[in-house]
Amino acid sequence: MSVSTQTRIVATLGGPGTFAGQATRLLIAEALNPGGIRYDISYFATMDEVWDAMSAGVVDSGVLTSETTNYGLDEIAARLLGANRDLFVNAEILVPYRCMLLGKPGSATGDIRVVLGHGSLVHCRRYLAAHLPQAEVRMHEQNSLAAAAEVLAADGSVAVVGTIASARKNGLTILARDVDDAAVGAWWLVSRHCRVDPRAEVIAAAVDHSARESLVDVMIRARRSGLHLRSVTPVAAAGIFRHDVLVVFTVPEGTRVPSADALLNSLPGTRLVGAFRSTAADPLATGD
Repeated sequence: MSVSTQTRIVATLGGPGTFAGQATRLLIAEALNPGGIRYDISYFATMDEVWDAMSAGVVDSGVLTSETTNYGLDEIAARLLGANRDLFVNAEILVPYRCMLLGKPGSATGDIRVVLGHGSLVHCRRYLAAHLPQAEVRMHEQNSLAAAAEVLAADGSVAVVGTIASARKNGLTILARDVDDAAVGAWWLVSRHCRVDPRAEVIAAAVDHSARESLVDVMIRARRSGLHLRSVTPVAAAGIFRHDVLVVFTVPEGTRVPSADALLNSLPGTRLVGAFRSTAADPLATGD
């Protein structure tokens, strides 16, 4: 008797060789329990397209950077507290970037005059300033496949910051490894369904700008429940000095996870954004 397999589509940015693609594969492998479910990854050219696909139900979920060693929750908080209030966080994975400086086969670090990349460039500023001070560092306008093609088409003077998977897939040479000062990214699995994990390690809640006093009450209730404050991120709302707030707590090991009702019940202008587990994975250790 055959067993039917349900397929779920997970959206992310770029392609298989991107940092987003790397994190998505690791999250599926390490954080999601297959249980008869097959996860297919759908890649989109822009972040707006990923959010639109999730909101419209074109995909089941999406994997997006929440914060990194070098920048905070501002971008994803603005999305979740803005037009995408019907989306929730279901899981988190922490992934070292392991940024590689990739070049055309036969090239050497001393040949490089242009370094291409995307958001990962911010993690590599110190390395690039120290080792390639003469190089122009440029944000590539397209995806990582286009950047790799540009490197291969050049004369050996162009490099790109990318993943080891991109090197393998595109036939690029690794000129230098781990050029990002050990940067780590947190990635969130976002969907239209609020799935409260009974073994949650992270709880995220939103407080509307019209109910500022509720933020204090959420903090008090979280402290009484034994939660630890991880971050507070304001998002500009309607008018000056008005901010919606995304507040994130960690659940210490051995602490009973409070229900959403216990944490937010009767507090005006508050809602649960996610109660989820956090996993860590290293792309080199897993062979990704």
